[in-house]
Amino acid sequence: MFLSGDDADAKRVVGVLLNDLGWPRESLLDLGGIATARGQEHSSLLFIGIANALGSYGFGIRVVSSVRD
Repeated sequence: MFLSGDDADAKRVVGVLLNDLGWPRESLLDLGGIATARGQEHSSLLFIGIANALGSYGFGIRVVSSVRD
């Protein structure tokens, strides 16, 4: 789940709420300020396209980092 916003406290609260709804903390990705929200809005079109192609909303999208520890 992507988070965007200029209010760090608000993003923290949203993170807690998402965790309460079952989203694991490691599945939350803070993208930065509110300007990054536009990308999330456009990703909804990708999600709808994938759902239509699969005939189901039962799928997930994962961000895989190439950065190694």
